[in-house]
Amino acid sequence: MLSLATVRARWTSLLGTFVALGLGVTVLAMTALVLTSAEPEVPRRYAGTRVVVQSPAVDQSDGTFTPGRPWSRERTRELLRALAAVPGVDRAVPDRAFYAQPVIDGRPVGAPGPEPRGRNWSGTAFGPERLVAGGPPADEHQVVLDASLGLAPGSPVTLLTAAGPARYTVSGLVPGTAPGTAPGTVDPPSLYLSDRAAEALAPGVRVIGLVTAPGADVPAVAAAAASAVGGDGTVLHGTALTALEDRSAEKTRWIGLQILTATAGLTAFVSVFVVASTFAFAIVQRRREFGLLRTIGATPRQIARTVYAESLGVGVAAGGAGVLLGALLAPALGALMVEGGLEPAGFTVRFGALPLLGSFALGLVVALLGVWSASRRAARTAPLEALREAAVEHRPMTRGRWIAGGVCTALGLGLVVVAAGSESDSMINNALYAAMALIVGLMLFAPAVLPPIVRAVCRPLSGLRGATAAVARESAVTAVRRTASTAAPVLVTVGFAVLIAGLFQLRASGYALEETVRQQATSVVTPQGTPGLSDAAVAAVPGGASLLPTRLYAGGTDHVGAVGMSEAAFRAARTRMTVTSGSLDGLTGENTMVVKAGTAAWLGWTTGHRVPVTFEDGSTVDVTVVAEITDGSATASVLLTTRTVRAHDPSALTSVVHTAGATSSAVLAPLGARALSSAEYASRTTSEDDALVRIFLVVLIGTSLGCSSLAVANTLLMATAQRAGDFTVLRLSGATRRQVLRIVAAESTLVVGIGAALGLLIAVVTLAGVRSGLSARLGTRVDLALPWSTMALTTGLCLLLALLAGVLPARAALRRPGARPAD
Repeated sequence: MLSLATVRARWTSLLGTFVALGLGVTVLAMTALVLTSAEPEVPRRYAGTRVVVQSPAVDQSDGTFTPGRPWSRERTRELLRALAAVPGVDRAVPDRAFYAQPVIDGRPVGAPGPEPRGRNWSGTAFGPERLVAGGPPADEHQVVLDASLGLAPGSPVTLLTAAGPARYTVSGLVPGTAPGTAPGTVDPPSLYLSDRAAEALAPGVRVIGLVTAPGADVPAVAAAAASAVGGDGTVLHGTALTALEDRSAEKTRWIGLQILTATAGLTAFVSVFVVASTFAFAIVQRRREFGLLRTIGATPRQIARTVYAESLGVGVAAGGAGVLLGALLAPALGALMVEGGLEPAGFTVRFGALPLLGSFALGLVVALLGVWSASRRAARTAPLEALREAAVEHRPMTRGRWIAGGVCTALGLGLVVVAAGSESDSMINNALYAAMALIVGLMLFAPAVLPPIVRAVCRPLSGLRGATAAVARESAVTAVRRTASTAAPVLVTVGFAVLIAGLFQLRASGYALEETVRQQATSVVTPQGTPGLSDAAVAAVPGGASLLPTRLYAGGTDHVGAVGMSEAAFRAARTRMTVTSGSLDGLTGENTMVVKAGTAAWLGWTTGHRVPVTFEDGSTVDVTVVAEITDGSATASVLLTTRTVRAHDPSALTSVVHTAGATSSAVLAPLGARALSSAEYASRTTSEDDALVRIFLVVLIGTSLGCSSLAVANTLLMATAQRAGDFTVLRLSGATRRQVLRIVAAESTLVVGIGAALGLLIAVVTLAGVRSGLSARLGTRVDLALPWSTMALTTGLCLLLALLAGVLPARAALRRPGARPAD
């Protein structure tokens, strides 16, 4: 009862905690609902079939989202004959996917999505496509296109394939795809070639659809198909058809999962931090109250229980409001995920009791965790505290606080070292963990480090006329808990904003710089409006160094990434390779490869031996291991010649071409390419993944900024409301109302500036560690460009809120009769 009465009496001081917890639970509820609703969907192109056979799956533990091992031409024909003979099956149709893109008015058109948009015409038997004009392709030089392109049947058109541009004739049209469709969605492709032409571009097959007869028993057909396939594939029907989801869509969904998970984790951390700082300051303000309770017989345990009960009451109210608001806003978050390409078109949020109850419970846990330290401090309040009036802190640093601060700081610095040596995928998470530990450590040390910092900052202002700076300085030094509670959320806001923005800048520029450093290029030819570069675009760059990526399947579920190296690329790279066995001179012609030592040990390959390898066309070929190199010598596990890759992967595309010379834009534009300087290339972040991480950046900074800004405002509101007596003393001492307001504004500015500086310090320490790790890995200097605009925006917003939350209540307090000097 006492706790509820306290909450009712002090609701204004707990308002910021309520709002921060409520927003935290709102974010948790929204993310939980979206996460539980995000499930794989069947691509629309398979909507017309109820039974599908999929090629053998491969291991996905490496996080590369590699598709299954393809069947070869010969094996595909065998399976088609066996499956067509299954009772209840009218036809068995292979699904062939390849890269092809129309070129209109001298430029490739259509969104360059991660999945091939070209398909064989017979594949429309198990899809929703229908002709709206013309007919199907009758030969290898005809194509069915999307009607939205504006071409009529009989029109000539240029298609850009992996080999280069080729002339075709439009035989028919299918309904147009909605404009603005995000890559990775389940919309059907918009380009169809004849089966013979499609087989030349995609000889390997991963999916065979079964067109069942009317009234066929689907489970029986599936069982018979499984017997026909044996262990060389998986038969899917019913809900299992969701396994057909494109790997790029699965990867995009996974990135969305990481964004939502990181957002929820950061929200929980910031919420705990806000609750802890708010209650810590509230406990200092209520020392006399707790002292009076001790004098009438309250035990330390009862005092602690009272504080816990207050936090729990606020948590229940905030959690209920947050769950309701989260349920209302979850559909909007789902729509944003679809718009950002993080969920497929048609994604809807499904409501369930479990995600909402879990969010509510987590909100209560956050509230109790945040008040743990404050309850311990309240329990240690002595009865004599009831007689104290001074605001000066009594023993602000305890032995436990020194130890905890040292442990958190050491942990944070250790995580900085770990982040510096991390791979790209884990670098950002490790850096965030490091920053969290450093922030906690610094705030534990705040009572000890803030007074000298305040004095050092104010020392240059000591020569100014008037007492404003001196009073603001002494007020900040004397009430160190209030200063720390106000600076803490500013530190969190600025620290995380600068760190996250800086990490993504380092990640984007560092790994783009890695490629240009390895090739020692002065300019880079990159795709423009296409998912990659064709052979014709590569040939248009004389002497260019290029890598042609592909996948190799080494038996069972094992697979490795490989690249075909052009002669120029191999010449530039071999000088930096350390050979452990064999000779690099053997990498010539076809069916030879250089393997990283770790990959060779894992797969049991040895130099000089021929090993069976399955390529993207499904064919298994014996390839000779001519050399082994150290793992740090190359990014790809296996090095091949471009001749080998092109012989087995007709739709492989080159990512970029590095060159020391200039290339005409007029030549590159029709081929879907453009030339950039190495500096321009290193600074560009135009890939799909970079667009997604920008969403990640906005969400994380927005979450941190929103919760922390509330804490700044709430702490200053609480402090100003309790300082009416101080304002009266200042007025009685001769200070004018304007001078008092200037003192409040100066103190708010001082505290926000210190918090921003400490946040910047933590961000710079973490970023410097990551930068040094990147520089050591690349063997060249990686510049650390701080996101000054982000820092200015977050600091400015915190300062604005601090001034409003400090000056406006002070102005109201000065208008009260008791605050005016006697006549």
